[in-house]
Parts: sequence; structure tokens; C-alpha cells
Amino acid sequence: MTQRPAGDREHQPTNTANVSIISSAAVTGSRIILSGEVDRAFGMPVGKLRSRAGIESLAYVAEGENELTLAATAAQEALRAASCETQALDWIVATSETHHDYPSLSAQLHSRLLVRENCGALDVGGACLGLLNALAVTQSLIGSGQAQTVAVVTADVHSRALTPSRVAGEFGGLFGDGASAFILRSTANNYSGKDYGLGEFLFGCAGQYAAAIQVSESKDGRLGVKFDGEALSRAAITRMEKVITSVELRSGIARGSVGGFATHQPNPRLVALLAKQCGVSLSTFPPIARVSGNLGSSTCGGALHEALRSASRQPRGARRPIFLASLGPGLLFGGSWLIPHDGAVRPAASSRSKPNPLGHPAARYCEPKLPNKN
Repeated sequence: MTQRPAGDREHQPTNTANVSIISSAAVTGSRIILSGEVDRAFGMPVGKLRSRAGIESLAYVAEGENELTLAATAAQEALRAASCETQALDWIVATSETHHDYPSLSAQLHSRLLVRENCGALDVGGACLGLLNALAVTQSLIGSGQAQTVAVVTADVHSRALTPSRVAGEFGGLFGDGASAFILRSTANNYSGKDYGLGEFLFGCAGQYAAAIQVSESKDGRLGVKFDGEALSRAAITRMEKVITSVELRSGIARGSVGGFATHQPNPRLVALLAKQCGVSLSTFPPIARVSGNLGSSTCGGALHEALRSASRQPRGARRPIFLASLGPGLLFGGSWLIPHDGAVRPAASSRSKPNPLGHPAARYCEPKLPNKN
């Protein structure tokens, strides 16, 4: 049997052009801890996290903060930014790699936000890939006509699970706490000029790397962690570059034309290596992990929020596409893209007769014409 590369499968037309992100928000735990203090807590040499991983500080929750409070804050900020009432929500789609209580995170958010009873609540998994999974589910809900307005929310609190008494610092010291939220809406014939349209998604699983990271709970309350940092680093960089290449080919948008990369960030050193391998500027990767640590599913969420916020400061017609790419244990992977609703992207004239190498219709990104300053 011939194995097809990621994304190289028969294209099924989908109604993706009318699903847009209309607002976003991101928050972190309120305690900012310098990485040297984390080194000491885990019994590592002071400076190890900064020198080996590039992490300067980590965001930890304070007393009274948890996944629900962070998620609710992010969701309320995103709703406010969209001028959207909670009663307008048709679904809440939540993801978290650290919230394992019942009721689930989406159900608790449903109660906290006081949304109407017939608003659905759904939780999706995927760990660090959770945001992309949630966005893909939301795109299907809206594209199929089952929803008009959906809140996608991530929330992760690692500081209470990955403690020095349960895991080694080389693993636990990398993670911080945070949340993100996005309001997505059907925008058929109703673009505001500030929205970003959500493109198609590609997903897969490179199971040969599954043993590089495994986490399970033992009977004594400790976490059994199998963590091959070197193998995982190599696999992450290689796979992320492949995902970005697949997104580039499927969208028809050159990576050099992208304004921001909202990606998984295992640590800042690997982000710098990824940027170098992809041949793009490191400045296009929002520095989430450097100042807050790896936030799990909320890392990609925080990076996407920062990319969208940066784009909102650009004049109409000057905003650029955004690429999404993330990984999860397994090794799960996924990617997508966002395009601004300001006329910068249009279907390529030759896309019907000459599909791109992955067999999908292409879109051509047109460089924006900036106003003459003279």
C-alpha cells in the first residue's frame, strides 16, 4: 500500500470562506516567576532554563485562580472585543490538557458566563494541539449551519500538576499557566474588514515518535514521565516545518508573505531553530514561551491572539495572512491558515487547471500596496 504524504488526499470542497475569527483574548497566571527561581525549586542549577531552553520567566496562577477563572476572563474579554452578548453564543468549545474535573471545562464555562440553556458545550482533546482541534470543530459547526456564533476557549494550569514532588525539572520547569479565547462567526457577505477568515485544516499523526513523550499517573501520586528531550526536539522541528510546508502548498500562500506564525512553542530555543529552518524571521513568532513558559493548548492560542492584535494595528490592505501549526503527544500534528478580509488574498486564476502539488485549489497572496509616504 502506498502511503500518501500529510495533506495529500482527495480534496472535498468545504464551506470555509464564511467562517471568521472576529475577536480574541489571552491571559496568563498573575504570578510571574523568574526562571532562576524555578530552577531552584526543581533542584536544577540556576540559569539552566534560561541557557538551555531560553525561558526567562514563567506565568503561574495565584491562589483563587484556576482553569475556569482564566478561561472565563479570556472569554469575557473576547466577547467584549467583539461587542457580542453571551446570549448570542450557539456553542462553547473548550480545550485543556490540565483540567480533568467534572463538570467539564465547557460546562463550567457555560454556567459562569450565564449563556442560554440551548447553547451547546463541548470539550475536545489533543493537549498542545487542542486549539486547532477546537477551531476545526467550530468551523464544521458554522459551515454546516448548526451555529452562527461560537466561543473557542483554551485554559491550562500546569503549575499545580507538574510540581517538583511529581516530575523532574527538565520537564516540569518548562510549563506555565494561561488561557485564550476566540469568537468565531459566520460572516457570509458580512465582512467587517477587521476579521480574519479561517482556511482549511490538515491533521495527522506521526506515531513513530509517540515514545518521545509519555505521561501517566502512578499509584503513589507521582507522574510517570518518559521524556526524551533530544528525540522530541528533533521530531518537533522536522514535523513543524513539514506542517508549515503543507499549509503553504495547500493555501498557495508563500511563507515569506505571512505576517505571523501561531505555533506550538516547546521552548524559545526550538522556536528560533524552527524560524531558521523555515527561512523566516523570528520576529513573526510571538514570544509566548520566552516570558510565560509552554502553556500547552494555550501557547498556540496566546500566539494567535498576539498575531491578530499585531495585525489589527496595520492599515487596511496591509495586513498579512497568519499560519497555524501545532503538535500534540503521539505525535499528533495539525495546521491551517487565516486570511484578512481586506482583499489581499484572491483565488489564483490558474487554480482550476493547475492544482498545487497536494491536489488542492490554491489562493494567491497579493502583496499589499502601502501608501506612498512622500
